[in-house]
Amino acid sequence: MSVENLYEKDWLPEVKRPADTSTTKPGEFRICDVRVHAVQVENLLAIVQRWMEEKRTFHYLSSTNVNNVAIALESADYFQVMEKADLSIPDGVPFLWYGRWKGFPLCNRCGIEEFMEAVFELSNHGFSYTHYFYGNTPAVLANLKTRLLQRYPNLKIAGMYAPPFRPLSPQENEEDVRMINDSGADFLWVSLGCPKQEKWLYDHRGRLNPVVGGGAGAVFNFLSGETLKVPDCVRYMGLEWILRLLMEPKRLFRRYCIRYPQFVFRFLEHSLGMKKGKRIT
Repeated sequence: MSVENLYEKDWLPEVKRPADTSTTKPGEFRICDVRVHAVQVENLLAIVQRWMEEKRTFHYLSSTNVNNVAIALESADYFQVMEKADLSIPDGVPFLWYGRWKGFPLCNRCGIEEFMEAVFELSNHGFSYTHYFYGNTPAVLANLKTRLLQRYPNLKIAGMYAPPFRPLSPQENEEDVRMINDSGADFLWVSLGCPKQEKWLYDHRGRLNPVVGGGAGAVFNFLSGETLKVPDCVRYMGLEWILRLLMEPKRLFRRYCIRYPQFVFRFLEHSLGMKKGKRIT
């Protein structure tokens, strides 16, 4: 099925035909020097479809949100991980707002969760894409498989594996890469937490055979029912962080009470020209 009729299916109510289904890389902007591609789910799907047709190499996506940017501003290594991503997608309302202010027609959220659900819809209806789920816990993966197959009965799951919660040896990493490659998966979804999952994809990008890889973070937990999902109306108001902090205060305190204020300070620092060197463009 070609890119042109990707969006003509009535089984994709949330993925309408976009004004532009160009498969070329979209425009980009920078926020606190961190690159973000001005992409929506629609043209992201078109780009990925082109990658699938070519099947030449592995591509990894960076889901760029406030937490990731705050970490990248403190870690040069992680900044490079995000900079080298094939696509850096705007995951969060602040990036949506800022992209609009920079002149890009960003209408809807394009986080990793929205992208994954759109890909699952395609895989369930007419596209034989296969998926590998790596990370999190065995219990979450088991529930994830059950719920995904209930919602997307034609979804092809090539494999699932939850590595131990400790640094893996080079031999263990190589074995995991081999297991993923042997599965023949087209998509690799990794839930190891940020920044570990992005670094893992970056470190192994030259040896992975799937066409697309992305760090899924807590999406495994949301889709498996392990963690309550914040209502869409709250997410689109930019207030998701408040409810998530109330639901998981111990785990998310550092993210929302330390990294978010750091991001706001650095954003103002760049915007007002207080930061020497490169500014937001």
